[in-house]
Amino acid sequence: MTTAMYDFMAPITGKCVPIDALHSDLLGDKVLGEGVSILPTENTVVAPCDGFISRVSASSRTVTFLDTEHNLEILMEANTDSEHASFDLHVRAGEAVKAGTALFSCNVTDIQARGGRVDVSCIVTNLPTKEVRVNCGDVVRGETRILSCECAC
Repeated sequence: MTTAMYDFMAPITGKCVPIDALHSDLLGDKVLGEGVSILPTENTVVAPCDGFISRVSASSRTVTFLDTEHNLEILMEANTDSEHASFDLHVRAGEAVKAGTALFSCNVTDIQARGGRVDVSCIVTNLPTKEVRVNCGDVVRGETRILSCECAC
C-alpha cells in the first residue's frame, strides 16, 4: 500500500470557511469528520471526482458520496435557515457519477433575497489521518482545492 496526497476540489463556487466558523452542532464539533463550509454564489453542487452515490436524503439536500479510488466518504449537505428553500436532487443512491455531475441544487439568490442563508458543508467522514489542510477563501467549482490530506491509496 502506498500513500499519496489527495486534494478535494470545491464542489461549488463561493467563499470557503472552516466548518466550525458557521456551525456549532455535530458539524462544527467535527464529530462527523473534518470539513469546510462554502457560502455559494451559484446554485448547483457537483461531484468533486468520479465515484458512487451511497446515500441521499429525503429532503434532497444531502448526498453521501464515495470516492472509491481513494476510499474516502464525503458528506455534502446544503444548510439553510430559510423555510422557503427547496432543493432539487439530481442523483439517486447506487448511481455511479463522474466529476462535475450535478448532485443537488437550490436557488441561492432567492433564498438570500428572502433574508435567508445557505451554505454547503463538505465533510470527509473517514479520513485516514488527522493531518488535514483546509484552504479557505474564494473558491471556484472544480478548480480550487478546499481540503488536502495524505491517504493510503
